[in-house]
Amino acid sequence: REMMELGADVVVSDKEVLEKGFGERVKEWTKGGRESLKLGLNCVGGDAGMAMAKVLEEGGTMVTYGAMSKSPLRVGAGMLIFKDLRFLGFWVSKWGDRFPDEKKRTIGEVLSLIREGRFKDGSMVEVPWSWETKKEELIDAVQGTLEGYRKGKGVFKFGDT
Repeated sequence: REMMELGADVVVSDKEVLEKGFGERVKEWTKGGRESLKLGLNCVGGDAGMAMAKVLEEGGTMVTYGAMSKSPLRVGAGMLIFKDLRFLGFWVSKWGDRFPDEKKRTIGEVLSLIREGRFKDGSMVEVPWSWETKKEELIDAVQGTLEGYRKGKGVFKFGDT
């Protein structure tokens, strides 16, 4: 629901991608397969990433920018040879270091959208951090990010430190 509110047309969980009949659902979303599906954005990896790659059209591209499942993508030769799929990785920090002018321009665009009220931010979970914060609370907050799904991005909010 949250992703739809942010402007997504279709949102699918990693569990749904793995369900039998996922390809048929994709056909429904693409007018019986008449509309092309050229790009997959993968933040999960593993079997869910490969299930998503299977529904890409010939010559499509899968961009992986996360690995929440902590499982590797196992790319079959058929996807490379017969479907001519491209598999790319994207790491925003590396991109920013490599293209500093583009990073600056992009940040400027995002800030403009925020000022105009046209940018919706995702949910976040504030984690207070001050002299009184117990070590265990900070460890639990970080551990929660390593375990996968949560209600939002963890953001440390510094008080008196």
